[in-house]
Amino acid sequence: MKSIILSAKKKKNGAVRDSKDPMMSVLQNMKSEQFASAMGPFREDDNNSSKSMSFKEKMIQHQMKKYAAKKMRGPFPELSENENQVQQLQLEKEMLSSRCRKLEAQNFIGSAEILDVLALILGTVSWILTYFLYGMTVWWSLDNCEHFYVWIIKIFLLTFPFIFDKINYGVINRRFQVFAVFVLFLIRVKLARWRVSKFASEENTEAEELPSLPDDSGSTPNFGDSITADDIWEANYEVNARFLFCGILRLRGLWTKTAQYMSSRADFVPAAYVRELSKLQDQAPETAWADVQKMLKKAGVFEKFYHVEQKPIASASIAQVHIARLKETNDDVVIKVQHPSALTLLSDDFVSLRIMAWITGILEPEYKFIGILLKEWANEAQKELDFMSEVENLETARSAIQNMSRSTPMMADHNSEQVPFSVEIPRPLKAVSSKRVMVMTFSEGKRIDDLAQIRKCDVSKEHVMNALAQTTAYMMYASDIFNGDPHAGNLFIRPGLLSNGKGPSEEVEKKGFTIVLLDWGLAKRLPESKRAGFCQIAYAAATVDFALMLDGFNTLGLKLKRENVAEDMEGMRFLLRDMVPRETARKRIKAKMKTDMGRIENKKRGERIPVDSNAYPGEFFFFVRTNELLHGLGSKLGIEMTYLDVLKPYAEMGLKELNNYVSVSKVPDPIATEKVDNPKLKKKIDDILCSLQESGKIAGAQVCVVKDDIVLSNNVIGNLGSFKSHIPVRSDSIMVGFSITKATAATLANRMVEEGYMKLDEPICEKIWPEFCPTVSPPAELLDSFENDDEKDNARRKWQWKRSITLRHILTHTSGLWFATPKSLTIQNYSCEKCAQGFEYRPDKPEETILPTSKPGTDCEYHYLSFGWLVAGCVIGAYFNRHNKKRLAYEDIYNKILGEIHSPSLLNAGFKPCGGGGSEHDIAFVETEIFLIRAMQMKREAEAMGEIVEAMKEQQGEDNKNEQPPSTRKLFMQGIKGREFILDPRYWNSKYALDANVPSAGGRFSAKALAMFYQELGNGKILGHNVLSEATTVSASQSNNLREQLGQSSSIVNGNVNKGKTEFGLGYQIIRIDNAKNNFAFGHPGVGGSIGFHHVSSNSSIGIMVNKIDIGMESTNDIINVISRHLKW
Repeated sequence: MKSIILSAKKKKNGAVRDSKDPMMSVLQNMKSEQFASAMGPFREDDNNSSKSMSFKEKMIQHQMKKYAAKKMRGPFPELSENENQVQQLQLEKEMLSSRCRKLEAQNFIGSAEILDVLALILGTVSWILTYFLYGMTVWWSLDNCEHFYVWIIKIFLLTFPFIFDKINYGVINRRFQVFAVFVLFLIRVKLARWRVSKFASEENTEAEELPSLPDDSGSTPNFGDSITADDIWEANYEVNARFLFCGILRLRGLWTKTAQYMSSRADFVPAAYVRELSKLQDQAPETAWADVQKMLKKAGVFEKFYHVEQKPIASASIAQVHIARLKETNDDVVIKVQHPSALTLLSDDFVSLRIMAWITGILEPEYKFIGILLKEWANEAQKELDFMSEVENLETARSAIQNMSRSTPMMADHNSEQVPFSVEIPRPLKAVSSKRVMVMTFSEGKRIDDLAQIRKCDVSKEHVMNALAQTTAYMMYASDIFNGDPHAGNLFIRPGLLSNGKGPSEEVEKKGFTIVLLDWGLAKRLPESKRAGFCQIAYAAATVDFALMLDGFNTLGLKLKRENVAEDMEGMRFLLRDMVPRETARKRIKAKMKTDMGRIENKKRGERIPVDSNAYPGEFFFFVRTNELLHGLGSKLGIEMTYLDVLKPYAEMGLKELNNYVSVSKVPDPIATEKVDNPKLKKKIDDILCSLQESGKIAGAQVCVVKDDIVLSNNVIGNLGSFKSHIPVRSDSIMVGFSITKATAATLANRMVEEGYMKLDEPICEKIWPEFCPTVSPPAELLDSFENDDEKDNARRKWQWKRSITLRHILTHTSGLWFATPKSLTIQNYSCEKCAQGFEYRPDKPEETILPTSKPGTDCEYHYLSFGWLVAGCVIGAYFNRHNKKRLAYEDIYNKILGEIHSPSLLNAGFKPCGGGGSEHDIAFVETEIFLIRAMQMKREAEAMGEIVEAMKEQQGEDNKNEQPPSTRKLFMQGIKGREFILDPRYWNSKYALDANVPSAGGRFSAKALAMFYQELGNGKILGHNVLSEATTVSASQSNNLREQLGQSSSIVNGNVNKGKTEFGLGYQIIRIDNAKNNFAFGHPGVGGSIGFHHVSSNSSIGIMVNKIDIGMESTNDIINVISRHLKW
């Protein structure tokens, strides 16, 4: 009972005036519904007043007068006044509790029993009527035949249903009983909704505080006036929960397992259902001892025991468990005996469910995947009926736990306090086990949700849940088997640790506990590919890695009908959400369901379910089920735990152990036999790399210096990063170059200008790319897509701007399309050919037309991704015009025009400007600590769960001195809305990125190949002197502010180059080396520190590749300083 202290107020008749009277406080604190339950829904007329008084008022007045009389005489005269008051309050509490219990028995239990009887009658009557119709049909269809054999057929057909029903444990009648329970349950739910709409006022649809007692302004509300929707639903839950318990107790079979699952979902299922249905976790109907004895004798094991306890210690949906003493070892063991009806009832229930799922799939094709889930569940349930399969599961699980003990600390953690734990799984005795009888060692303990047992272990609930989550995570991600039914009835706990895997230890320290994992009938074995998929999904959810999540879906074979990575990530992170107490969990789930329903309503039929029903992996069902059961247990225990933090290290462990992340190199690293021309420089670079590695600033790195076509130094250090951190970097390993790739795209464009394919200052829409802006005047469809005249006038002006865009504007980042990303851009569709088409005008989708934000040639804004797509569009169009309308892909054009110019040594060193290369070179993975994406995603998720989120600070550097004006940043974020994943460098670790050709960011290079490329470019082997000179002359400059915020600053050495400006030539960046006499260089940096450039005066080319992405270029600056001083630039 909640206690809300209210001040006693004077009544009009002045009957009671003592505001300090404790009884007044108690009466005022009682809930109105408790009074209503205790006194009943009656009202009486007051003969002394023209205005009627509510029955609650009368009862309050009566209780206060009664207490006042008692107080005058004092029921406990030997006690002090305060003690007397306490005793009196205790008596009143006991009286009220007694009345509540009686009313509960009358209103709730009585109603549930009546419903159960009605269900029994409805099911029986339905069965009789159906049989009557069946009998009449049989009789009439054979009525004209008088032969003797016809009468035999009639008798057989009429008696067959009864014979079949008797042999198969009453399955026919049972189906009608299932239908009856289902119908009555639905009727009560419908009635509850009607009551809410009828009796709960709009202002009372949510729970309220307790009402005040009457005051001078008027009387209390009449009985029922303050009823809330929660009151109605809670009362409905109480009756329905008891009704379901009674019904399932009769029906057994699959419905018992369903009840076990529901009762384990305390985070979602109402408390009444959890309380009542949890009785079925280990208190299901028992099989009589005589039948058990027959099964033991039939299995040939009854004589192998000294004795068997006739009373089972637990009974569940499929079997019951007896304690016995084994003759051979004189040890106590456990005998698990299958219920005789289990096979028949479960099989019959799954047939019913499959029929319902089949019908649902026909009526709603989007939900066809439900049939796949039920098929998966049915297949595993069939295995659960074969105890020899469970014997194998137990042996495999025990082996997995032994591996876990050797490879992990086995420490439960909460608030930095670690407690040792161990895990016990019963050992099966295969020699005395059979298909329907299994014998295993006896494991001591009590249910894991027994709070008294947890206190006995001298640990917190959080420690227990953390240990269980670690165990489940290890088995799911780092072994090949996990328990698909981890509800509280299958989980025990006891004090002390295991010793040699045999039992409680007497030698270990007292602080510690053991978790016992029982019932491995419903266990799931995962092939390596499926386990890899689950590892990828869990790790992606923990790190908010969109691309890895899609890789996980692809590995599992789960296909989506659309791509909405933010929504999919939200769903996965919600599945693996933080554990919180019951009420908080239910609020979050209700809010999330409301959000999802709102999204579904806004989608067309056929798009509401994102999963392709024909490609839904059945294993995903058990992945969801196991995690949801753990969440339910956590909510029942009332703990708070960041679940993903527990899963993450085990998912990472599983990924690193799989064959997906291994070296493809078959020969020794060429650096081992490579001649070093400048050992001193190599030593200096090695020293700085070691220093950077020790400080954690780099994970893996390559540095190469080439001068006059001679390799002065080639250095490597560290590992390939992330899941490949166990693989060392080689000199020919390739790393994603990010914006370094822009220089290769610019080189191709300048070469094609040199060869006459296109011109720098000719509008690209005139000849080489007419689809870019096809008409002189904006099309009518485009103008019609805007609402008012101002917007239409603005569109006309921007259309003309777009028509004036030239290749020079694109190469100098002055086209005005710096923010643009096409609507067709997705993680799975990043390649330039498709994305370039997104810049073209489409009459059927005028609203997707991309227009510049400024007049071309006026403002220089760095084109992060649009640079590559625009260059690709020009290159493809120019080649198409020259070669008889033959359209080639960008990569094919690059190979035809530049591939033959590049030297073989350059190509072999690891030069992949169009991406790919995974079959020839080890590809490094990107590591990053940029948390912008995580913050954006967490805000989205919090909003979906109805939680208020304060402004999240996005740390994007050491300070924000040069913060970009909000309008520019806002414009940029609007341009990538729905495609925020492009800000996450980890995208380039994914399979989709490896296969994509992204000319602005997707090239993969080794440092040696990059240095050799710039050496050939600087020496005139790729572009002519005049073309190169023009291309490396400053044509535009831009502030670094926004780029620094996004972690893409190109500043070299101390971040003070050109006073915060970035200078551009025709696709190349002009680099000024600080503290150098001859500081001019051209090249291009990439996000996080990789860079390639050519120092003109010394004819030196530098390639630096790193795979750990930090915000600035500090690590790169340190390396360049060492090289600059040594070469005396």
